[in-house]
Formats: sequence, structure tokens, C-alpha cells
Amino acid sequence: MSFWSQDTPIGPIVVEAGERGVREIRFGDELAAALEGGRDGGRADRAVARQLDDWFRGRRHDFDLDLDLGHHDLPPLARHVYSTLGKEVSWGETVAYGELAAMAGRPGAARAVGSIMRRNPVPFVIPCHRVVGAGGRLGGYGGGLHTGGSLQTKRWLLAHEGVTLL
Repeated sequence: MSFWSQDTPIGPIVVEAGERGVREIRFGDELAAALEGGRDGGRADRAVARQLDDWFRGRRHDFDLDLDLGHHDLPPLARHVYSTLGKEVSWGETVAYGELAAMAGRPGAARAVGSIMRRNPVPFVIPCHRVVGAGGRLGGYGGGLHTGGSLQTKRWLLAHEGVTLL
């Protein structure tokens, strides 16, 4: 298992990776400070860090990373919604919570999709920032499994992909 802090245009993130892939991405200055000097120089970590850097620089529009989400005990619906989001909503696109629920075969489950997005263990990689409220409203953004995200962060992530919402 390795952890490291990585600077991004929206502030530091902390990445946790295991032998089978990325386990979590978290926001936060406090987390990053706690890990100062804890960057693991392993080959897999450099590859993950490079993909994240390239994404934040706009040189990459999706990720080719192994994920290890097994320890999160995600319900099948969450796994299906994350998969649907990743396959159906590309860089520069948005989808409403209700639309994503319908795409995942659960029409009427917009609130459940919102809850699933709030628990996303790997924001950016599973692009929960692309899920917005009905009518194109910004909606919420907690940044995934751990707190630290904000609506300002969501606006930045969407603008980074060329999306502007009212």
C-alpha cells in the first residue's frame, strides 16, 4: 500500500494505491500535510501520478488506471452507476442525476444516484463532477468518499472540461 500527496490546480490531493490499483483519491491540505515526505517512488505510483497530472493539464481526457475498490464494500447499484457514468458520459459532457439513474436502468432513482456520487472513492477517475442537477443546475459536490470538495471545485472541474453551468 502506498499513499502520496500530489499538487493539482484545485489544491493538493492524496492518492492511495495498492497492488491491484488506485483505492482512493482525497482532497485536502491537512491530509497532504500529514503525508508530507510520504510520496512513494514506486513505478506504479509514478504512472498514476503522471496520468493525474496529464488530466489536470488537459492532455488526457480519460484514465487508463486499475482500480481497487473492493475494500469499500460498494453495493451492486453503485458499481453499476459508476460504470455507466464512465462509459456514457465523456469529457466535456454532463448528465443529470435522474438521467444517469435512467441510463443505469433505475429511472426515478435520482436521489440514490446523488448518494452514490457523494461516496465516490476516486473522484476525477470516476467523473462524479459531470453529474448535475435537473435543468443543468450545478447540484452538489462533496468530492467523493471524504469531504473536501466544494461547488467551487466542481465548477473548476467542469470549466476545465469546457463546461459552463449557470
